[in-house]
Amino acid sequence: MRKVKFIIYISFIFFLFSGSKLNSNIKNSIIMTIGNEPVTYLDLIKEMKIISIISRQSLDETNKESIKALAVKALIKRKIKEMEIIKYDIKDFNQSDLKNLIIKTSNNLGTDLYGLEQIMEKNQMTIKNLKERYEVDLKWNTLIFELYKNKISLNMDEVEEKINTEIKRLDTTKRKFLLSEIEIRKNQGNDDEKINKIIENIKKEGFEKTAKKFSTSISAEYGGNIGWIDEKNLSQKIRNNIQNLKVEEISDPIFLENTIVLIRINGVRKFEKNIEKIKNRIVRLEKEKKLQMFSNSHYINLERVVPVNFL
Repeated sequence: MRKVKFIIYISFIFFLFSGSKLNSNIKNSIIMTIGNEPVTYLDLIKEMKIISIISRQSLDETNKESIKALAVKALIKRKIKEMEIIKYDIKDFNQSDLKNLIIKTSNNLGTDLYGLEQIMEKNQMTIKNLKERYEVDLKWNTLIFELYKNKISLNMDEVEEKINTEIKRLDTTKRKFLLSEIEIRKNQGNDDEKINKIIENIKKEGFEKTAKKFSTSISAEYGGNIGWIDEKNLSQKIRNNIQNLKVEEISDPIFLENTIVLIRINGVRKFEKNIEKIKNRIVRLEKEKKLQMFSNSHYINLERVVPVNFL
């Protein structure tokens, strides 16, 4: 029966959206109740806007109906969660998780916090609207943890098997190199002369000063330092030229397509298996799976008993 009502409701909302103007009475009108909680047309508009923003979809005639359906489902789910959060008086949540969610949303949209604020403002919304949406899920997570933390039991045989599989999968032969570079552009005719000049300058002034003086790479500003690089991320040609070098040794000139580089090894770090770290991560993931199972079950039970009425 609820499904039939939902289809009728979506058709009704589509009719409302088809109008050229939305007056304040329509925006403030109650379109459905979830338990005893009202949901207004304005709530629906806001939810649709947020979904279109975070999914990077423009809200137009081609996707309006599908976004409406998602918005209605999201509003129902969040309102049911809110009622349960209020029932148990849950106020605490992990503030760093909220911060990370906002940062993640900004990154997914290819912008920063300021850019996200601008996007929200263009849609007549604020960051607060987004935070309130995320806070419900974070408080829900707190609720589920408090209710079920003593019911989490892990099959340690399965956990140990996963740990052993992860350890075997890791490749400990790989290394990381702390590198510096001097990069120059190829020049027809006098490459050898320029290379010799650079090598002589390294002997006199050191690699760092020489990089600042001669290198055309952006790393020149930092004395050629390019930081720790995973061996697998180096090109085959560079890897072949530096793999047998010792710390503080400099490669022979490496001729690439348009440039010539000299690489200095500043440090080498072998990959080591941190057994304790692997174990803690897998145990944490298994506990999160259990909590997610309890979360889904708890919500389904609530969904069965909370009435949803479309007006």
